[in-house]
Amino acid sequence: MNIYLQLLIETIIIFVAVFLLNYLLFVRKNKKLKKDDMPLELIYLANIYDIDPKKINFRKFQYTYSLINSFIITTTYLLVIYLIKSMIIKVVAGIVILILLIIICYGLLGRYYQSKQNKTKQSKTK
Repeated sequence: MNIYLQLLIETIIIFVAVFLLNYLLFVRKNKKLKKDDMPLELIYLANIYDIDPKKINFRKFQYTYSLINSFIITTTYLLVIYLIKSMIIKVVAGIVILILLIIICYGLLGRYYQSKQNKTKQSKTK
């Protein structure tokens, strides 16, 4: 089997497994949360990007951050496992890659919600 096809299949399997675990452990558990109880990701975005959490569709946000977390975990795993041989360097590189991906992915999500919030403010003022 072609190595690229094998890598693609492994990526899909890991992504789906991590997403299902994330969904079962966090999204389904959070159905019982009240609107006042916000996940850590939403608190982070609200503080950094000055977003009003009450204007965000909570269910849609849960699926979005579940997909982002699955992408981050899968990408970190694949990069560390296939590109680095030494165990100590794997741990250090894994932490660095994880932090960078969290900053990048949640930065993009924060900017998305920020621009969405700005568009609704502009449409209300007109």
